[in-house]
Amino acid sequence: MSSPGFHVDPQALGVSGASLERVGTEFATALRAFQSELAGFGAPWGSDEIGSLIGAAHEEVASWAFECFSAAASEVAAAGVDLGGMAAGYREVEEQIRGAFEAFGG
Repeated sequence: MSSPGFHVDPQALGVSGASLERVGTEFATALRAFQSELAGFGAPWGSDEIGSLIGAAHEEVASWAFECFSAAASEVAAAGVDLGGMAAGYREVEEQIRGAFEAFGG
């Protein structure tokens, strides 16, 4: 029984990696802009007892959410960098194999 194998297109992999890295970077930029915009609203819930409780809860939830989203953006960008590295690795191996075949007169 034989296996059909698989095909890797290093160029497409590199383009995809660059795109993924850009998405992560753009998401992080948009997230920072949104965080600044949200901070610009101040404390619309007021400063009374209930408003203070709402404000404290909002601050905790927003801080946690922004931390999670920021980590996700970093991971997406890092995955793009990793894909670019994989593409470079595949290109290098293909060039080595091509060189070996050419050395045999192939």
